[in-house]
Parts: sequence; C-alpha cells; structure tokens
Amino acid sequence: MAMLAASLASAAASAQNPGLTIDSVVGRPRGLPDLPPEGAWGEVINVTSRWIVIQNHSGQQFPIALDDVREFLIRWPARFDELNQQSVVEAVGQDAGSNVVRTSHLDVFEGEDRDLVSPTYNSILPNNMVVTTLDPGFNRFMNAWDYAGQNMLYGWAYPVPSNTNGIPSRLHVVGNVLGLLQGPVVRIGLPGNNFATIGPDASGQMTISQITRGTSALTRKGDYAFLMPIQITPRGVIVSQLVVYKKVTYRQFRANPNANANANPNANENANGNRNGNR
Repeated sequence: MAMLAASLASAAASAQNPGLTIDSVVGRPRGLPDLPPEGAWGEVINVTSRWIVIQNHSGQQFPIALDDVREFLIRWPARFDELNQQSVVEAVGQDAGSNVVRTSHLDVFEGEDRDLVSPTYNSILPNNMVVTTLDPGFNRFMNAWDYAGQNMLYGWAYPVPSNTNGIPSRLHVVGNVLGLLQGPVVRIGLPGNNFATIGPDASGQMTISQITRGTSALTRKGDYAFLMPIQITPRGVIVSQLVVYKKVTYRQFRANPNANANANPNANENANGNRNGNR
C-alpha cells in the first residue's frame, strides 16, 4: 500500500505540473506539428509588414513573425548579361585546375547586398569542411581538429592529390566580376591579386540567381519559400533562415504598396525604375 500510495502521489504531482507535462515529456505544447529536421518547403499565402504565413504541401499553415527570423534572404532569377564589374559572384564547384571552377549555378550580389559575402578562395572537402593547408603531398600541415575531415579526401597516413582515385576536389570562390567570356563563362577577382574562371559543369548548363536581403515589401502571396525552423510555439515558428524564391528578376519586381517599401534600401529604387519603364 505504501508503494502504491507513493506512485499515485508521484503521478498526481506530475499531472499537476504543466511545465513538466509540456516541456519535459513532449518538449513542445500538445497539438503543434513536429518540426522538419532538415527544413521544409512551402508557399506564402499571406504577407503583412510584420508577419509571413507559409502553407506546406499538407495544408498546414505556419505564421512567422519577421522578428523571429534570424536570416531572411530572397533569391531572384538573374541574367548573365546584366553582370557588371560592381557585381559580386559566389560559386561552389569542381576544381578543374588553374583556378577554373565548374558548376551548375552561381549567385550574384548587387548594391548594399554585396556585404552579405566577402572575397573568398577555399578548397572544400566532401563533408563541406574547408581545407586549412596547402595541397598536395607532404607539404600539408594538418591541425588536430580537421584530421578526420581531411582524411576523408586525402587518405589516412600519406596525403595524395585530390583527384587521385576519382575523388574530385571542390572550390568555393567569391569575388567581383572582371569580365564575361563566351559560354557563359565568368571571370572574377580573388584575394591576393588573383582571379578565377567560372564555367558550366559537365551538363553544359549554368544558372544564376541574385541574392538580396528579405523584407515583407519584397515578398508576395504565391512565392515559394524554404525555412529552417528552430522552435515552434503557439505564437508561430521561430526560424534560423527563411529563403523566398521569386519568379521574376529583381529589376522587374515592383514593391507591394501595402508593405513597408523602405525596409530595403533598394526597393524604392527598383520600384521607381520599373514604374518609369512601364509608362
């Protein structure tokens, strides 16, 4: 009887503690959907100056307060012939040697959005770790923290060139556009007064997107979105990154008059340019 009474008392105490029931048992309020661990796609169904509502393929709707978004970006289709020497380009692709990068896609940053990236030249390992030392052969000086990652590509005891055994190395490059070559092929400047040439991979195709900071003024109903959620609450979803995908170029877009057009310093300029062009 004593043991039964003790167990009943314990159960009653737990049931009377809503914090234990919600937080310790299920980790979230009951009735809220599970978070997708690798992110999720959805469609924007409503936008205000403070909120974005996204609906997934199952019909679930997720309100997101802009204050709860750590990083908000928008990807716009772009054109190679609109690149100029003020454009900053980012690409990740196969290292073809002699600073030639083969890839299927590159991103471009214009105006004040150029500070989203910085000039970069890095070799990338298969697990997306950055190679920290010079390659190849015995000139490599590894540190203890990246032994495991680098050994995935270069072997355990004796480092070998990256393309040995059919394992291609990759390059991550960011730099301002120096010029366009036929193909399309883009040449960019790199740190150390160097340059890289970016061209299509074996598919022969290379797409391009313009990346800007996201705002409600640049978001519209019907846009597709990808989000990386951190936490879901009765108020809405808290996300580490929200990326909205547009169907028109940035230059073609006219800001939503019902949203805060001043939220992005380029919004008014682009909107006015489009209005003047459409007169």
